[in-house]
Amino acid sequence: MNDAPHIVLYSHDTFGLGHLRRSRKIAMTLVERFCTAHATIITGSDLSSRFPAHDRIHFAPIPQIEKQPDGSYRPADPQLTYEQVIEARSQAIMEALKRRPADIFITDKEPLGLSGELMPALGYLKTCGATLVLGLRDVLDDTALLRSEWERKGIYERIEGLYDHIWIYGTESFYHPLREMGLPASVLSSCSFTGFLYRSLGQAGAPALPADLPEDYLLVTAGGGGDGDFVMNAVVDAYEQDAEITMPAVLLLGPYADPQEAHAIRARAQGTGRMHVIDFDSEPEGLIRRASAVVGMCGYNTFCEVVSRNKKALFVPRQTPRLEQYIRASRAAELGWCRMAPEAVASRPLDFAAAIRALIADDVPVGAGIDAHGLERIGDAVETILHDRNQQSIQLARAKY
Repeated sequence: MNDAPHIVLYSHDTFGLGHLRRSRKIAMTLVERFCTAHATIITGSDLSSRFPAHDRIHFAPIPQIEKQPDGSYRPADPQLTYEQVIEARSQAIMEALKRRPADIFITDKEPLGLSGELMPALGYLKTCGATLVLGLRDVLDDTALLRSEWERKGIYERIEGLYDHIWIYGTESFYHPLREMGLPASVLSSCSFTGFLYRSLGQAGAPALPADLPEDYLLVTAGGGGDGDFVMNAVVDAYEQDAEITMPAVLLLGPYADPQEAHAIRARAQGTGRMHVIDFDSEPEGLIRRASAVVGMCGYNTFCEVVSRNKKALFVPRQTPRLEQYIRASRAAELGWCRMAPEAVASRPLDFAAAIRALIADDVPVGAGIDAHGLERIGDAVETILHDRNQQSIQLARAKY
């Protein structure tokens, strides 16, 4: 086996924390399992420095692109056109790979990279003999919408034979994101389900919690917070309208919360006398562990962390620009893993207050039967890949002599 394998993870998005946190969880799992392995995360996120450092996990920054609420993108640098920043990102990716070649390359969600920015790098990696992996969430979007998106991006024309493995971070019994996509059999045969990705930090690994937190509380979280003001305001509305909700709430706003919205939410929360506001926590597991129940939007990471810990949950999934969260929350509610309140319910304070009170009163275990061993299985898969690569290297060396 390679004495110092190098695993590179590409995280295209710069909106929210989901892609970056998922890539970092995988990287942490692999460098802990393989004591000589190094991991590099290629990302345009400006939050990489706010995560705890690891001497064998490195970040390779690429120029930032900002995702808009409608799903479109624009350069963070207003002096650059979109085409210019994509070219700059593509070059930065290639330079990072040439500086330190990858043994395994894991692409998060976007098969060709954002606007195809990954294609030159994927071609280069193939010539170098790297193992290419595409990692996909359990749910990507409504199938008809996803098919249209992949056709527009030219993914159907290039996906066959592009990746050696496709890992789906969920279970087939929960949801199959590619089943109805009309993909070639060879692509579907390269898919394997890992189970959901959950990484417990343990009591010692989780960051210290604020000393003034209540003992029992409802945690309200919106991931990165860039589009989380709706659920935050909905919870505050419910608390203002219904004095019968006596359980204190902890609002985790997220680093991308709009400053003006955050200021207004903080002021209103203080006025209820039953709310504590936290701006950012790079590892919210400690907050989730201590919470009596959770209200969230049903992004992938929040879903995994909440349901894997058997926490009572009420999800308010967003429905634009993707139906990903709505599909996930609906399926989980169908299985009895959580409660779900559509945006229409959350927008009515008294109805939403009743949903929160019902959540708090629940005494039925949730999350029973969820397969949360995805990170362990990814480690097993990487071990197999590294072993096979090592055997191929030995055979090539012998053939020379």
